Amino acid sequence: MQQIKTILTNIEQTKKVQILYACETGSRAWGFPSPDSDYDVRFIYRHERDWYLSLSQHKDTIEYMVDETWDVTGWDLRKSLLLLKKSNAALIERFQSPIVYSEAGNFKDEFKQLISTYYSPTAVFFHHYSLAKNFWGDLKDAGEVKLKSYFYLIRSLLSCNWIMHNKSVLPMHIEDLMVLIDDDMKNKLRELIQLKAGVSEKYLHPVDDALNKWIIELWKLIDASKENLGVNKTDMKQLNEFFLQTIQ
Repeated sequence: MQQIKTILTNIEQTKKVQILYACETGSRAWGFPSPDSDYDVRFIYRHERDWYLSLSQHKDTIEYMVDETWDVTGWDLRKSLLLLKKSNAALIERFQSPIVYSEAGNFKDEFKQLISTYYSPTAVFFHHYSLAKNFWGDLKDAGEVKLKSYFYLIRSLLSCNWIMHNKSVLPMHIEDLMVLIDDDMKNKLRELIQLKAGVSEKYLHPVDDALNKWIIELWKLIDASKENLGVNKTDMKQLNEFFLQTIQ
């Protein structure tokens, strides 16, 4: 989209940085947007080499809020690599986005290779487990719920389910996460996705008893399988090498 490209170019010029990668996150990239869903643009950038040699502490994020429609946020390269060492789920997810706005050279492919090296199934699992627990706490006793909230819960549960079976990097799109569930539930979720595509973010949907029953059953399976998922203890060497190579 041209407006997003214009925003990214303006950020580079005003902040004196190079954007290495930019993509869409949130419901548009997850596969269940509403007509009034905002754009959640996320990017990784780098400064000139000397910026990193200063003894002063520098801000390592850029927030660029145009209006309620455009939520544009970037993380510095060094910050991003340190987060990757912790297998940060939000960072990893960005490199699975089906909507890419900008990429410098082979940065995306090279970063994805680092993700495969530093990926920790346990860290990503418990990120989604915690989100799902909070979402379910808010929804379980409600009579009506926002479809957005329903899908946030379901996506986190499907993510936990994926790691429980595969222990591999998660696909971002909900359709890809649904491959491990039965056809009846796939069809139900697809119907809700189609409904959400035609209603506003504020739309309230009656609680679906069959869907809630499935959620509870999946919770039990996930809860019983949350141990021994795998911890990554790879050292910093490859991250350091990639950092130095990228800021040259």
